[in-house]
Amino acid sequence: MKNKDIYHEHSPELITLWRKSVELWGEKRQAEWYDHSMRRLLVFGTLLRRYKVEPEGMLYVGAHHGGLLWVWLMLGFRNVLMIEPQPEVFKNLAVMARAASSLSLVYDRFLACETETQIQLAQCAISDQDGEADLFVMSHSMLSSLNKPNNEALHQSNTKQDVSLVDCVKVPVRTLDSLLQELQDSGSTARYNGLYMNIQGSELNALKGATKALENLEFIFLENNFKDRYDGLPTVDEFDAFLGGFGFEAKWGMIQPAVGNGYTAYVKKRGA
Repeated sequence: MKNKDIYHEHSPELITLWRKSVELWGEKRQAEWYDHSMRRLLVFGTLLRRYKVEPEGMLYVGAHHGGLLWVWLMLGFRNVLMIEPQPEVFKNLAVMARAASSLSLVYDRFLACETETQIQLAQCAISDQDGEADLFVMSHSMLSSLNKPNNEALHQSNTKQDVSLVDCVKVPVRTLDSLLQELQDSGSTARYNGLYMNIQGSELNALKGATKALENLEFIFLENNFKDRYDGLPTVDEFDAFLGGFGFEAKWGMIQPAVGNGYTAYVKKRGA
């Protein structure tokens, strides 16, 4: 057989690990997960190709249960740092991350990748300074925030489910810059050129604590709020002005009028 060195034996371990990873979502959530992932693969994949951003590492801020982890891996991001402050949510995220890491490492060997996939976790909120802060925990945990919620506005935007404040807990807060420096000091060599952030109104403060990280970032995708769902919400113009100072331009966006939010993709200008 010519070129026999390029062939790798397919291991039953690959199938076993993949099935275990999928099972973490449960049978009832598999179709939802597939729909959620495929639509986002189309959006993010198209945007990355359109603006010639080569996937390296993704900062996944507000990871929640990690619903987009497989999207980042399938798009080719070799390093993913998932950040989530809610203790109970983080426990589930950690289980999923361990399963994804095991599967990724086996596939790295199967595909003879030169570098191994790195999936890292941090249990903290992200803002413009290190310390502690109150986290407003909502009945729908994805809506929890450092910003005080407007229960009426949130309820009006989410009529299919109960949305109410259930707790207020102290959580550790880090800046992206200090967190990345800590990981680097501990031996991490991961480089991140993408940032996805959905932290319910705290995005601008998080960006203000990421001035060093912004030097390496090429692609940012973040949530905007167009209704007063939380106190102290930044405007789209404030995002544009702040990120413009670091060479980023808003290139694409979407609005969900019924929910009162939307998303904006920012791309760094070439040579900036």
